Amino acid sequence: MALTGQTRSAARRIRRLAYVGAGRAASAFAAFLRRDLKAREPRLCATSGATAARWGESGVIFEVEGAVQGLMALMLPSDAREWLREALCPEATLDSDVLRSAFSETANIVASHAVSAMADHLGARITLSIPLLVDEGADRVFGRMLDERRTRREGVATQTDLCAAGGARRALLLFAPDTP
Repeated sequence: MALTGQTRSAARRIRRLAYVGAGRAASAFAAFLRRDLKAREPRLCATSGATAARWGESGVIFEVEGAVQGLMALMLPSDAREWLREALCPEATLDSDVLRSAFSETANIVASHAVSAMADHLGARITLSIPLLVDEGADRVFGRMLDERRTRREGVATQTDLCAAGGARRALLLFAPDTP
């Protein structure tokens, strides 16, 4: 992705903020699930609904308000749904309301830790909306929501892999502020 001048500086700030949030998010996710998880380095990406990469089938999406405004989401690739089910509620089926509720609440905790770290870093207040759980096509829903918020078709966002000890991606944390 080619960035210039002011956009490059803004992108660095966004990436740094994402890094601060993702580290705390991974720690919260790991503690909650009692699994070893680490956040990889956030990657910058140009995003719009039209160019959004396949981020995950299932996801929980939040609007971010306050000192930073935009969108945040915790996405699960299809192969991570079984892993999450085993960690949260092994007795539930993959399509059960119990698992859906557990995933939504887990994502709420993870995203809350991420924005709390961002707010601490900025010395400001940041809040999250009520979670929007999307069972299928969460990446497309995120892209549509992003397009609705942005005055331009493209902008900067970050993607951070949350990975197990062996390196397998278990979730993806997306952060897309409205303005750089």
